[in-house]
Amino acid sequence: MSAKDCKTIAGLRLAPQPGHILAFAATVAAAIVPQTGAVSAGKKVTDFVLAQRIEELVVACDADGNGWRKDACEGLADRLRERVPGAAVRLAAGDSTASVLRVSVEWVRSHETFVMARLSWRRGAEAADQGPVIEFSVNDRRIEASDARPFGRMLADTFPLGG
Repeated sequence: MSAKDCKTIAGLRLAPQPGHILAFAATVAAAIVPQTGAVSAGKKVTDFVLAQRIEELVVACDADGNGWRKDACEGLADRLRERVPGAAVRLAAGDSTASVLRVSVEWVRSHETFVMARLSWRRGAEAADQGPVIEFSVNDRRIEASDARPFGRMLADTFPLGG
């Protein structure tokens, strides 16, 4: 193999070999996954999720009788089902079972033209990690019922799965 066939990526000189490209791509992707959310006990939030297979996920969403929030929570659960295939995702008020991963919605602020919320997640009695605050706002109208599910889906996309 000649030097012209080699590529330098991130300071590494690589020679292409059949069957090894995918493994290298996965390794590089794992190395450059951005850290999201908070840091807890020196671990990246992505380490929390990547290190564990998710079998059951409980979405705890205090809609407080608010139909818009209830619809947002259903959108959140739907998107998590798509992002975590094979996991049993369900809406519930609370579940402290040690093996269950619990994702909660914290409603930060809301008004007629905006809503702000973030996710937190924990397994059993562990300390919770938090994602970023997500804002959905409109300038020319009030927030409508049809905006709720898309907002819940946006929240689900902040849950760190490492990709």
